[in-house]
Amino acid sequence: MTDEESEAAIARWFEKNLGARVTRIERQGRWRPAWFVDAERGGEALQCYVRGERTESFLPYGLRREHAIHELLEKGGVRVAQVYGFIDELPGTVMAKVSGAPNLGTSQNEAHRQSVLRQLAEQMTAMHALDPQPFAEAGLSLPQEPRAVTLSLFQDFYDNYAQQRTRSDPGLEFAAQWVMRNAPPASEPARVIACDAGQFLYEDDRLTAMMDFELSALSDPMMDLAAMRIRGQWEDLGHLPDFYKLYEQTSGRKVDLEKVRFHTAAFSLSGALASAICMERFLAAPSPNADYVEYQSWVIWELKQALEAIGECMGLALTMPDMPEPAATNSSEAIFALKAALDADPAADEIGAYHRRVERSIADHLDMLSKYGEAFDHAYLADAERLLGKPVGSTGEADLLLEDLVMASDSERDEDLLRVLHARCCRQGYLIAVPGSYYIKGLTELLIPI
Repeated sequence: MTDEESEAAIARWFEKNLGARVTRIERQGRWRPAWFVDAERGGEALQCYVRGERTESFLPYGLRREHAIHELLEKGGVRVAQVYGFIDELPGTVMAKVSGAPNLGTSQNEAHRQSVLRQLAEQMTAMHALDPQPFAEAGLSLPQEPRAVTLSLFQDFYDNYAQQRTRSDPGLEFAAQWVMRNAPPASEPARVIACDAGQFLYEDDRLTAMMDFELSALSDPMMDLAAMRIRGQWEDLGHLPDFYKLYEQTSGRKVDLEKVRFHTAAFSLSGALASAICMERFLAAPSPNADYVEYQSWVIWELKQALEAIGECMGLALTMPDMPEPAATNSSEAIFALKAALDADPAADEIGAYHRRVERSIADHLDMLSKYGEAFDHAYLADAERLLGKPVGSTGEADLLLEDLVMASDSERDEDLLRVLHARCCRQGYLIAVPGSYYIKGLTELLIPI
């Protein structure tokens, strides 16, 4: 569906379902289809946000599922945007536009920050206290056995990955096998959780809305606390051990740090598994608004966090590999010229600016590949040959042989495999850590302990 067709579908839906005349539609400048919509209904001004389905459909969950979750959260008293309905033709969820901004790093007042964090703990507590049965009736899996509660989200994502993947990735498979072998039983029945937790809007000292329930599941509340470790790498969520104490006060639930560490691995890995399928879908049939560097960053950054959380659970101290000296290659001048051309051609609107950022990020990634890619490949091959005990001809062969080793090994090879695969992931992270990326900290620094 073209942008013009999408806007026409939105306008028709507003007129038919809300009796409202659309006066303005603006496409949000990002990879996911979304629109800001202004409308008028009998003298009343409506400001709305339409959240569309992902372009590369790679998750085991869809937008209809998130829409049902959002409605149940609103009905249950959790502070979320008002939902007006669902546009089947797009598809898209129509909700009220909420005032406020994300990321407490933009707050100028420490008292306001602390007030918002306390409200976040209260809203998470309210969500975790909801009856899970209506969510199960809306299609969410309601596990009963304690270990199944722990693996509720992960199992869906791993099954989705295993059914669709076509490329070998020993890092993803190693982490998945470790998670399945080491999952602890949950200490309570499944609760309603956000999974990708810590997303909200705020204004001054008030949290105005919790948002993004695409990954919500019925599982262990410790996963929400774990997910905040990942989001906190680019959004200010404060000192997380202090937030955990706030959550204990509001919920009466003891925070189990060992389980938080495990869920850090399982949650991050779930995202990496889905993102790997996203990359495969993109490479098979790229959409016009796709973001290659963003998608690749998801895979590498989330896998890196998972491997480092596994290291935490194993009591191992992982380190970042050293950067080699940059190489001068035949492509260096051409990449410089490409960057200059992109910078000299300003975008006309928000979606044009988004496309320009995508193009510039690819140029920056190519620059890093030209400087460091060959040295990093040599380092990976040397690590793989040492672990496998035989020569390896290419990085693709190394991936295939190491994944075979992962599947044939038990826990006695975990440390050796973890160190080699973590080093490989970190080097890939250096190559994709382009200027302006949300994920630079997570790609280039170790996970902050709790």
